[in-house]
Amino acid sequence: MKLKLFIIFLLFLPCLIFANRAYTPWYTGPLLADNGTNTAKGMIDIQPYLFFRDTNGVYNKSWGHGSTPSTFTFHAQLEFEAGLTKWFDIKFIGNALYKDKEGEKSFEVGDTTVELGIQLLRDKIYTITPAIRLTIIESFPTGKYKNLNPSKLGIDSSGSGSFETIFGFVIEKVVYWFESHPIRFRINPTYAYSPKVSVKNFNTYGGGFNTNGKVSPGGFFSGIVSFEFSFTQRWVFAMDIVETYSGKTTFKGIPGTNQDGSIASNTKGTSDQTSLAPAIEYNFSANLGMLAGSHFSIRGKNSTDFVSGIISATYTF
Repeated sequence: MKLKLFIIFLLFLPCLIFANRAYTPWYTGPLLADNGTNTAKGMIDIQPYLFFRDTNGVYNKSWGHGSTPSTFTFHAQLEFEAGLTKWFDIKFIGNALYKDKEGEKSFEVGDTTVELGIQLLRDKIYTITPAIRLTIIESFPTGKYKNLNPSKLGIDSSGSGSFETIFGFVIEKVVYWFESHPIRFRINPTYAYSPKVSVKNFNTYGGGFNTNGKVSPGGFFSGIVSFEFSFTQRWVFAMDIVETYSGKTTFKGIPGTNQDGSIASNTKGTSDQTSLAPAIEYNFSANLGMLAGSHFSIRGKNSTDFVSGIISATYTF
């Protein structure tokens, strides 16, 4: 019986995807999932982001919740993407952060990343073939990560200190289950590998006075499932569902001491977090749009409890 139902579903699937199209949808978002289609050859896409984030809680190792002093972060990010060939593009991402915690303030430049996009498959209209894109990202440690100011409570940390390499791919498909309301789906898993980082004194991973050694960050996995539901060609509702997992961070060397004389920690256990990012898009044209929404955690282990407001715009020319 289950096999028969599955066969019937496969037979009707093309009907769901290939329904008559009332218009060609325009999309700007979603907020977090990467693009499933490269920027076209000879075209340039510019997309600035503004993040307003408040962290005032923590999920402990037992999945419980506790409060921490509030940290407000204003994060500005600029993405510049250029299409080099029909199947290859490149993206540069720069970051700057302003943080405020218990009266202490800090402004720092974040890490810089370069993303290479390789188009493996293109979304074919009137077929079940999706777009598939491979991404290879290199993060350069331009942010501050060691010799932090003890009086800044850690808010002057703005980078990982590691040349992280991130591998990912995106599966993307536009479906027409509702004639006047097309939906674009994306599945976007990534994995980040971080080599050892030399740290001194207070640092991104903890530390204290006279800390001197090497940290081995755990691997980082992120899985995003997103959809964009078109109310009209211009107005779209977007949603990202995000699951992240970080491996254990280990340390070798002199751990250093905290301000109270106790042994400082430079390690962290595995962490897990689930978050949501709903948004509304308004598209002026196929090449110009803006979106605004939020990103917030809903569960976690050894991770922060946060809520962010996000505003972005994109222009392709």
